[in-house]
Amino acid sequence: MQKRFSPIFVFADSGISPVIGVILMLLLTILLAGITVTSVYGDGFSDSLSKAPMAVIEVESVEGGVPMPNHYGYDQNYVILIHKGGDSLQTASTKITIGGEGNAYIGIVGNGNQPMDGEVLITYDDLTTDRKNPPYASHNPDILDGIWSAGEKLVLNGRDSVIGNGPTSVHVVLNGMTNTSDNYGLRENSIITIKIFDSKSDKIIAEFEHEVTPAQ
Repeated sequence: MQKRFSPIFVFADSGISPVIGVILMLLLTILLAGITVTSVYGDGFSDSLSKAPMAVIEVESVEGGVPMPNHYGYDQNYVILIHKGGDSLQTASTKITIGGEGNAYIGIVGNGNQPMDGEVLITYDDLTTDRKNPPYASHNPDILDGIWSAGEKLVLNGRDSVIGNGPTSVHVVLNGMTNTSDNYGLRENSIITIKIFDSKSDKIIAEFEHEVTPAQ
């Protein structure tokens, strides 16, 4: 009777052990790197990786003018934007800048200072009614619920900043000078640039260039 021989498999433990060790060390390195990033950057790191809301915003109109020589008032300057679709925007985390030719009052109103022309940069830290002139709320009934959604308008005005020396969420820089009254006029017939940002991700949502129509 013929004998049957079963195959014998010999594993080289000396070759496998180093490979397993390298794999384990690699996994441990990746794990420690993840822990380090999380502990150092925390929520800020996750925010930087987050996506900005996707919204379609359009400029409905921009009108206004500077005080001299046509004696426009800051309250005659309006920027009207409309949300046309996409994600709703949280007013607390939506920031807007407006840049171009314009005018701002330097120093304290009524203290011997006067409006000056130049390059203005207007910043709305957020779109809430907090730290803004009360008429801002009456101009913007659509967003008083804290959300700017499709079909809703946003109205910005040259006198949105808090009147007086109180803290404001509207800031105006004129020719690099920050000591303004934080109210603004936009040069009629000039082109301004409007940018909308998501503060959480620090990413831009929309950007436009638009002509300033003289106020009626």
